[in-house]
Amino acid sequence: MTKHAVVTGASRGIGKAVAKYLAAQGYDLTLIARNTDALNQVRAEIHSSTPKVNVDTHSIDLADYKNSYEKLIKIAEQLDRIDVVFNNAGVLTLGTLDIDIDDFSTMIDINVKGLFIVAKAFAAVMKNQQYGYIFNLGSMAGKQTFATGGGYCASKYAVVGFNGALHKELKPYNVKVTALCPGMIDTDMTKVFDTPNPDKMGTEEITKAIGYLLSCGSNTHIESLDLM
Repeated sequence: MTKHAVVTGASRGIGKAVAKYLAAQGYDLTLIARNTDALNQVRAEIHSSTPKVNVDTHSIDLADYKNSYEKLIKIAEQLDRIDVVFNNAGVLTLGTLDIDIDDFSTMIDINVKGLFIVAKAFAAVMKNQQYGYIFNLGSMAGKQTFATGGGYCASKYAVVGFNGALHKELKPYNVKVTALCPGMIDTDMTKVFDTPNPDKMGTEEITKAIGYLLSCGSNTHIESLDLM
């Protein structure tokens, strides 16, 4: 049976790169993001290069976490197997004390609550099937703070903490959980920084890390991988 991967935040940036990478490895895909048109474009690009891969898309706004969770449960129930979940959806607004309260709340809703409901929905299937790999996209901002990033750092510290507990909780079920914690990746989201694009990492660093982790033996459990 063909392996299956679920990718959130799949319409652009890291999520899009990971979706294309997993398709090239022969995974059928469930792609989740807010932007329907962008998701359809990603699906078309994948089908043009790997036509035998099945790609389902779902337009879901994880910020609306209560309604989104019900949709995620229905998706999980319809899948025969789930081998990989790339839990990636996230937003960035700079600011610490000067950040708007609504912007801070949105980051918590998407980066933390959204990541939580994705893990909750699909980990239940993995526990029952006794295998699977969940990648939670953290950040070095979840381990090292910076002056203008109080809100974002708060959300990513939460991700790293949640990931560590989930890693331990699912290990007895043969389900692996790793937080990928990159430095600055060259995506639309990092355009708010003054760092020149050539000084940023490319999305291929994430896909290489995923390839390495998926190639590890069954007894290798890596809680967090820093990419600098």
